[in-house]
Amino acid sequence: MTHEYVIALGGTILGADAGDAGPRPTAIAWAADHVLAVGPDDVVRAISRGDSTFIDLGACAVTAAPAAVDVAERTLRAAVLAGRPFDAVKELERAGQLTPGERLEPGSPAELAFWSADPATLSPPEASSLRVVAIVRAGAFSDGDEHLGPFAPAGAPPSRAPG
Repeated sequence: MTHEYVIALGGTILGADAGDAGPRPTAIAWAADHVLAVGPDDVVRAISRGDSTFIDLGACAVTAAPAAVDVAERTLRAAVLAGRPFDAVKELERAGQLTPGERLEPGSPAELAFWSADPATLSPPEASSLRVVAIVRAGAFSDGDEHLGPFAPAGAPPSRAPG
């Protein structure tokens, strides 16, 4: 049995290792209940077998799913309001919302939270707008379409490189 790949592009993946000099990951892919790939859009897009579902994150940030969404939202809003530099994943770990040291990487459980923005990019006046817009549990969106959740489909990958 094969599982459909869901490939989410155009966001910020928090809690993923970008490598020593690599760009910050902007895409994540999963199938069934496991993460398949995390990295730049073009690298993650390339794992498609041709029947993948693509979604456009629209600049959302992605973390592992927190233990309690409302507590996680309040925690990160407070960090933004404090007006100091912070790491969203570490803030959630300190609040007991994420398992310390857990990273989004291939083989990780597809238990994901999609945030309305990267919290570290918001100003204090924008803090109240930060929220979780979607959750993936066991590889499926818990609200909305099982494969798309609340997101619009992204364009499929080109059949060949432009040239």
